[in-house]
Amino acid sequence: MLENIQILVSQIIVMFLLMAVGYVCFRLKYLDNKGASQMSLILTRIVAPCVIIHSFQRMFDPKLGIALLAAAGCTLLAMGLSILAVHILFRTNGPHQNYADKRLCVVFINCGFMALPLLDALYGSYGLFLGSAFIAVNNVLLWSYGVAQLCHDTTPAQKLRNAVLNPGTVSLAIGLVFFLTPLKLPQIPATCVSYLASLNTPVAMIILGAFLAQCDLRSCFRDRQVYFVTALRLVILPLITMALFLLLPLNSTLRNAMLISAAAPVAMTCSMFGQVYGTDYLFSTRAVAVSTILSAVTIPGLIALAGLLGG
Repeated sequence: MLENIQILVSQIIVMFLLMAVGYVCFRLKYLDNKGASQMSLILTRIVAPCVIIHSFQRMFDPKLGIALLAAAGCTLLAMGLSILAVHILFRTNGPHQNYADKRLCVVFINCGFMALPLLDALYGSYGLFLGSAFIAVNNVLLWSYGVAQLCHDTTPAQKLRNAVLNPGTVSLAIGLVFFLTPLKLPQIPATCVSYLASLNTPVAMIILGAFLAQCDLRSCFRDRQVYFVTALRLVILPLITMALFLLLPLNSTLRNAMLISAAAPVAMTCSMFGQVYGTDYLFSTRAVAVSTILSAVTIPGLIALAGLLGG
């Protein structure tokens, strides 16, 4: 357990150093908002799908299939708990005018940018394989439940199309074909996919650094509601999720992989979607900034606690 915590802390330090590179690049005007947005598009549309496809380039093993189904079940449990909590705390007719943005900030997790590099450092391609289940479920809910929270004019057909046709679910479907059948990518395209997948950590962290450079961090840390949402996202719900996972017959690798994903900070897409649909995206921006910084402490702490309680 101690070795895993050391790897986790070391990887988080590396990730924050990479974020510092993005921060400095933005401040020195080597990178502007348009460039960061374009890099984000490349990451979400090309690099992240390659990570998932690359992690499925393995021979089928029934044990791996069961682990993938268990990971999907754990994801549904964790995200279902979050959805239940936000509908109790941030009601439509309650005092929170930006209830939809707060719901998204608590429910949707930066499981691609933050969790995947940590899973890669701890468990290699097997960690990425498990993390792909969390990404797929997260994406399906983001484009269905998430969009419905911000835009009440979305039709059922649009919700279904958004849930099915997005980079996360499409890349998972492609990966499953390679995993469940004898088909595998030939060596040259497989090498290309591997190279693109290796860009995930540096590119994601540079984008996050550029994103943080655009925030007034002092004002972010003065917003009490941001602290409340961040506490739910990083501490309260992950602790409840951990307690539920400890009651289930999960091995430590699967449990920790799902906990890391469930304890990741607020997703950047909450701010992006809020801006697109005209809601309080500035609140989401502050929540992303604060939760990203504080997750450097909360994620290792949660994994250490899970190790002490569950072995």
